[in-house]
Amino acid sequence: MKSIPMDIDNLNSQMGFIRSDEAGKFMAFLVEQDIRDAINGSSEGTISIREIIEYVEQKTGTKAVVDKTGAKAPYNGESEYSINTEKAGALGFRFSVLQDWIYKLLDYYIQRVN
Repeated sequence: MKSIPMDIDNLNSQMGFIRSDEAGKFMAFLVEQDIRDAINGSSEGTISIREIIEYVEQKTGTKAVVDKTGAKAPYNGESEYSINTEKAGALGFRFSVLQDWIYKLLDYYIQRVN
C-alpha cells in the first residue's frame, strides 16, 4: 500500500493460519484433554501470498511492488503447507474456516494503514 518494494520468493505457495483467539481457545480446550502426543491447530483451508496481495490491490487500488531489490518477505523460504487437524477434530474441537475471517482481518489492516 505504501509502494515499498518487497522481495517475495513464494507468491503461489499455499499456507495455513490460525487466529490468535482461536489458538488460545484451542490451548484451553487441550488442558482438559488426556493426550500425550503432538496435536496441530489451524483454521481449515489455505491461502497464498499472491491471493492476499491481489485482495489488497483490489481493495486499495494500489499495485504491490514485488521486486528482488526489495525487503525480504517474512515468509520467504517457507514451503507450501497445510496443517492436519484430524486429531483435534477427533477430540471434538472444530476450527474456523480461514476464508471466513482472513479477508475481514485484511480489511482491518488496510483501514489502519489508510
